[in-house]
Amino acid sequence: MPAVPRRRPGLFVVDLDGTVIGMVTVNRRAPERPGHIRPEAGEAELGYMFLPEAWGHGYAAEACAAALRWVADALPGEPVVLCTQAVNNRSVRLAVKLGFTEVERFEEYGAEQWFGVWFSEPPSG
Repeated sequence: MPAVPRRRPGLFVVDLDGTVIGMVTVNRRAPERPGHIRPEAGEAELGYMFLPEAWGHGYAAEACAAALRWVADALPGEPVVLCTQAVNNRSVRLAVKLGFTEVERFEEYGAEQWFGVWFSEPPSG
């Protein structure tokens, strides 16, 4: 993993015994998209996609937690956001399990989106 995340900091492949089962991404959330926690936007955004046969085994939780630790080490105090369709109960449960707190819901891509934030350290103020 790179020592310091940049604009497109990470695309991490998750494999199980040499077979790719998913990926985790860390990017900067585009300012023109809805859902931000800072006025200047550009927050680090966690994303993940896993094969259906990998669901329910904890692989996504383990991989996402590792990516969040990496961001916390490289950018202490940097908030990380996550957006998923609100009807995707598994994804929302994973976000909550990882420590994301719901900030808002909004319409994007023709569906209601769940938008949350994670802090490596409690926010000051």
